[in-house]
Amino acid sequence: MTTEQNDKSLSNQNQTTGNIDFIGNENAMNSVNSAKDVSINQSRTVIYNYYYEKQTITTSTEEDIDDNLPCPYQGLYHFNPENAEYFFGREVFVEELYQYTETRNFIPVLGASGSGKSSVILAGLVPKLVKARHWQFTHFRPGGDPFYALARALIPLYAPNLNETQLLTQADDLSEYLKDTKKTNQLSKVFEQIQHNHPHNRTLLIADQFEELYTLCNDEQIRRKFLDTLLYTFRSLTEKSSLSTVLVATMRADFLGNVLSYPPLADVLRNGDVKIRSMNSKELREVIEKPAQKLGVNFESGLVERILEDVDKEPGNLPLLEFALTELWKKRQGKQLTHQAYEEIGQVSGALTRYADDKFSKLKPEEQQQVHRIFVQLVRPGEGTEDTRRVATKAELNKTNWNLVKKLADARLVVTSRTVITSETEENSGQETVEVVHEALIRNWGQLKGWMETDREFRAWQERLRGSIDQWQEMGRDEGQLLRGAALAQAQEQLKDHCDELSEKEQKFIRESAKLRDRKRRRNIVAMGNK
Repeated sequence: MTTEQNDKSLSNQNQTTGNIDFIGNENAMNSVNSAKDVSINQSRTVIYNYYYEKQTITTSTEEDIDDNLPCPYQGLYHFNPENAEYFFGREVFVEELYQYTETRNFIPVLGASGSGKSSVILAGLVPKLVKARHWQFTHFRPGGDPFYALARALIPLYAPNLNETQLLTQADDLSEYLKDTKKTNQLSKVFEQIQHNHPHNRTLLIADQFEELYTLCNDEQIRRKFLDTLLYTFRSLTEKSSLSTVLVATMRADFLGNVLSYPPLADVLRNGDVKIRSMNSKELREVIEKPAQKLGVNFESGLVERILEDVDKEPGNLPLLEFALTELWKKRQGKQLTHQAYEEIGQVSGALTRYADDKFSKLKPEEQQQVHRIFVQLVRPGEGTEDTRRVATKAELNKTNWNLVKKLADARLVVTSRTVITSETEENSGQETVEVVHEALIRNWGQLKGWMETDREFRAWQERLRGSIDQWQEMGRDEGQLLRGAALAQAQEQLKDHCDELSEKEQKFIRESAKLRDRKRRRNIVAMGNK
């Protein structure tokens, strides 16, 4: 399909209303945009292509309490529009972001892991823009294929009212269209069509966990092409003084070095990034007290002050605080949160570790060994940065482990999802994936930290192997991309020592490399014998 044909087929179809992935009721935005005085229900805010693990905790707690109050704290999950009413402490920063949407097309939000970047956007900025009216929202994480992720986010706005089959097909087509190396303005045309489709709305494009460009996308050419496409498009919008589309990208600050190594992106961030700072004591107090107060629940005298003392002001500790508050909520005595319960959960510093250790201890010995293998596959070893979470597929973890993965998901230690990808290979048509629920688990759970130290060398090698496999497949399985020499010898040693931890695809790649070496040896022997 040519680029010109792609333009026509993607924007001029007879479309019927179908199912698309979003939060809540699609008509919510219409009512917000048309009503003069409207009471906005944030739980009905539409964010296209936004997937999240919904956690609604209700508790029937001690004694005769049976009030079934929802838990206003989010554990290791980020806040989102559905629970924005319990999101506190970031009003100043949200207002700052809101003001930037009036003057900027591209707003990079940088902060430490666990500083609450996703929550600020989804439960802070988005609800504020909904109240301002005339905004529509779509969301993506770059993942291993950033062009497809972006296309999947844009298709519901670019070609509205597709059914699920059409959505997948057209997202695949749009992805290829955006990758076209012959042109640089494809994304600009897409945004122009979106503006034509929705002339009274502005679009907020949310790129969450932008560091996945460096942790999950192994193709340097694809990464640079993707960045060039974004930068060219938003530079063009700036030159036209158009604020019809705004990109907000959240990224971990420890990946700033990766960004600065690419001058075109570094130039944009030099004066244009927004850094999320640590919360001060007043803001942290709001995070602790206000959600409970909304539900009529109070803290025992002195407990809030005690929790504040335990919370280091580094922003990365917010997940630990939120998790501790979630566990504390489960042990409330009626409408009160107590010192005794706080001791029982292990306080802020120990709540997550105690919880994870408890879940792990209840597994059978053979399951514990499997959990070890599963978790190290969900961590990408850092190279000059902290370790990060990694999305693993069902095939990589071995299908026999998947029931255990589901058990870990029920325990809220991992998050599973299903990614549907249109592909010529059946292998990728309906891919189940899993990832650690939050990087706070990687940083703070002693068991997992110990596993990573033991397996770090193997996991670093395995990530390099996966990059080689990706390149081999992209080059049409060219023999020249197979392993040879010392690299092959090392791979065969790893295969012998870590067979259970290597996927079928990884094992096949090593064996194909060995077969090629053996064929060459035989040819050399025959050639020498004929001399």
